[in-house]
Amino acid sequence: MDFLLGGCAATCAGFFSNPFDVIKTRQQLHGELLQRTSGAPATTTTTPASNPYSSVVRSFRSILRSEGVLGLQKGLVSALAFQFAMNSVRLGIYQTAENCEWTRGASPAGTLLRSIGWGGLSGVIGSTVACPFYMVKTQIQARSHGKYAVGYQHRHTGTLAALTGIYRERGIRGLWRGYPGIVTRTAVGSSAQLATFSTCKDLFGQFEWARDSVAVNAFAASMVSGFFTCVFMSPFDVIATRLFNQGVDANGRGLLYRSVADCFTKTLRTEGLHGLYKGFVPNYWRIAPHTILNLTFWDQFKAWRDLYYGY
Repeated sequence: MDFLLGGCAATCAGFFSNPFDVIKTRQQLHGELLQRTSGAPATTTTTPASNPYSSVVRSFRSILRSEGVLGLQKGLVSALAFQFAMNSVRLGIYQTAENCEWTRGASPAGTLLRSIGWGGLSGVIGSTVACPFYMVKTQIQARSHGKYAVGYQHRHTGTLAALTGIYRERGIRGLWRGYPGIVTRTAVGSSAQLATFSTCKDLFGQFEWARDSVAVNAFAASMVSGFFTCVFMSPFDVIATRLFNQGVDANGRGLLYRSVADCFTKTLRTEGLHGLYKGFVPNYWRIAPHTILNLTFWDQFKAWRDLYYGY
């Protein structure tokens, strides 16, 4: 039941956060491996004036102008499939660890460390299961046309067609291409998210306003958790997006990056620290409400389950 509740909670949250996910993906891929400095050659320079995704507001306008309202929900099916597959496993494992008190240490510091460890482990397992959906989601969200196109343009017509096409062309291995990127991303993000969420819930639980409402306590803890998740996860999120979206050669090897370390090094060298935090603002607006909705739904669903079964 804990696994099912975790997946349902993430799916509910994913519907509302997907437009920011689309914007985040476009910003992370725009100007990929291009110099930002004014002294760079003209062919390798990108400027805000030529960037249709230079801000969240401009990104919204660009997507609406080029693709209409439905463009803001690109990749929704694969995004929701990823959220359900990943979070049913991730939150289910973490809840099981909490139920067994494996996340509890002898001191608050010990509890935090155990929570980080279990959060990271559950994230790794969840992302392993859901990896193909994340790849397809990224490739569909990046697709556009003309000056609005960013990164490598994959020609998928839908989630099922993408999965079957990739499998037919590259086999089962092709569905997990870029896997190290999402494992790193999710391990860091899940550790930060679940550890700070649990810690903040315990902290806020000392106050009457939090004890009176499961939803209010979860909402407050999620707001803090979303911020820390975004700060720690953003560089690895950029790397995962680029690894999954890059084109491949005849042997299935990436055209731009060989590994997580290679992507990190090339991005940092050509785009600076800014490159590793591209899409930070929409990523926060995706992560914060998604964390709030996901973990609040999760806690509320568990409360309704306990009430129904009389736990």
